[in-house]
Amino acid sequence: MLAALLCYTARMGAPFTIDPASGSLRFPDLNLELIPGMTEDDFLAATKRLNRDNLGFNDGWQRYSIREPIPEDQKLGMFLVFFNERLNKLGFSWCGKDETWDNWTEARDLAWKKAYQQALDSELGGRTQFPWGRASVIEDNKGGGTEIWIDYSPPA
Repeated sequence: MLAALLCYTARMGAPFTIDPASGSLRFPDLNLELIPGMTEDDFLAATKRLNRDNLGFNDGWQRYSIREPIPEDQKLGMFLVFFNERLNKLGFSWCGKDETWDNWTEARDLAWKKAYQQALDSELGGRTQFPWGRASVIEDNKGGGTEIWIDYSPPA
């Protein structure tokens, strides 16, 4: 399964590009570009046609999610966090349109983790720290999912 998934991901390409110099993150299939410190108003305008949910606000923190189908029978999910109306961090993942929690397996999740890491390494040359922030693949052992996380908080 891992070999087939990695071959599929390499053939289809990742659904994003990221500029290592600026941290600009593009999702061409969604016609969406996210940039470090993007204002919440700009984000709302850029995503008005997408399946976006407002997940609530507290103490300066605002959260949104986006779920959209993408080509090759896949779906893309994002979780975005704004602080004081500026994009602070986001996590995203993509998978086959028929993948659900009901057919989740640890082996498939590990395969996606490897595919996400390869995609991120391809975009960023294996680096994880930048003047604009950090990029990493995070495996959530409690939640059973893996995502690419972009943290736009500059390193201390």
